[in-house]
Amino acid sequence: YYVGAKLILDGQPLEKAGQATERPLFPGFLSSMLMLTGQNLKITLAIIVQLAGISLYLSGREVSRFIGVFPASLYMTLMYFYIQPLIGYTLSEMLGFMLGCLASALIWRASHNLKWADLTLGLMTLLVAVSARAGAFLIFPALALWIGWIFRGERRFSLKMASGSLIVILIGFYLINAVYPLLLGVPSGSAFGNFSYALYGQIRGGTGWHSAIEELGTRDPAQVYRAALQFFLQHPISLLIGFAKAYRDFFLLGNRSIFPFGGYSWQNWLNVVLWVGLLLLFTSGLIQSVKNIRSKLSSLLIAGFVGIFLSIPFLPPIDGGSRLYASTIPFFFVIPALGLSQLTKEFEQKFTAKNDFQTATMAPRSISIILLTLTLIAPVVNYALGQKSAYTLPSCPAEQKPFAIEVHQGSYIDLVREGTARCGLVPGVCLGDFVRNNREKTTDDYYQSLLQSMESSNENLQLIPAIDLVGGKFHYFHVSHNSSRGNLSSGLVSGCAVEVLTENQSVYEVSP
Repeated sequence: YYVGAKLILDGQPLEKAGQATERPLFPGFLSSMLMLTGQNLKITLAIIVQLAGISLYLSGREVSRFIGVFPASLYMTLMYFYIQPLIGYTLSEMLGFMLGCLASALIWRASHNLKWADLTLGLMTLLVAVSARAGAFLIFPALALWIGWIFRGERRFSLKMASGSLIVILIGFYLINAVYPLLLGVPSGSAFGNFSYALYGQIRGGTGWHSAIEELGTRDPAQVYRAALQFFLQHPISLLIGFAKAYRDFFLLGNRSIFPFGGYSWQNWLNVVLWVGLLLLFTSGLIQSVKNIRSKLSSLLIAGFVGIFLSIPFLPPIDGGSRLYASTIPFFFVIPALGLSQLTKEFEQKFTAKNDFQTATMAPRSISIILLTLTLIAPVVNYALGQKSAYTLPSCPAEQKPFAIEVHQGSYIDLVREGTARCGLVPGVCLGDFVRNNREKTTDDYYQSLLQSMESSNENLQLIPAIDLVGGKFHYFHVSHNSSRGNLSSGLVSGCAVEVLTENQSVYEVSP
């Protein structure tokens, strides 16, 4: 996604960024944020985290207004622990999460005031959220039915309103997921190509998305779909097994559970208590919603749950755990919060604060419009106006390759041996911290090669992720701090490097 964002800013087609072509909305949003921060990735990540926090707060205010302070506290706690493991990454879940929070706030508000402005903006924001972090798309038919009921007027149900809202959703889906990628240079049909892997794994009995690549030896979605259909015709029961496993993983205790306190195991009694408690609150909230289904908010909560529930077989937790639901998770965690409201009802009047309804409504509207602009409009403009910088290349020895890259503050790290220089604050990362906290060093030979290089050279190292303007491909650039050249200065830099290939990465070791 970071590579895709950089390509957009250079006016280069997104098809060169691999997986980013499957979910182009987040690279587009990231390119807008990088543009605003002078391509400082450190500041960009900090702003994204703050936006996620603000969005969560605004959705929590709506829960507090309609259900109560204590339920809102539970809701925000669950939401925080859900997103916390993904903080600091350039992953699409962050955009899906923040837009999902804002969309839920607007739609919950619309269930009360019946304003089309809030409802339409909320639906469009949710549509972008679910498209950015592909998730529970079946929530939209459920919401369309809900719209037909709450806007029924004197009738029992308005088919016109339900079908009209569904048509608007379908048009929006087409524009966002078919037209928008083309405007960023994504080949037709690339978006959501990875859904074929998930479907194949489900048809194989819940074996996971990776089984398609391992068994078929291809990443071509068309071939995967054909193989999935052929296997289904021969073994139709296997699909039901895959569906059952998805529901089991979603609700039961385990690391893939939707309940977000991580590291669940049956051997830890506290994990069991938390899981049982949350499941009881969830069940209580669901029962309350069904009992009061004639109310606008309860019917909305039921619609949201049904949409998520029906989507579970197509978003199996084996493919990514609970993070697949980042864009619609507010509609799920509000249900156990509702369950808590019955237990705290008598305390609510004392602790509920008065809110400025107008201000609280304007904030989700304004921030949603800003984020939608940064996601849908600004990237297209950046791509249309972007161009590669002009550069000159030195003459390099036969065993080395010339390169030209753009180096930006806050977009690289320095691996520093303790005692040789100050470290502990990005970009200066202490080597000991890097070794202790790195999760990939046992599985990715790039990190193993990196550590071996530092041990053999006994030097500090600057790591720059960048796109080589010469070849148009992404590499990690390694620069020794103790070389005569020293750190690469910010701006356009060219030079000579030795290419070192590992299984997963291409590394350029810059010559002094």
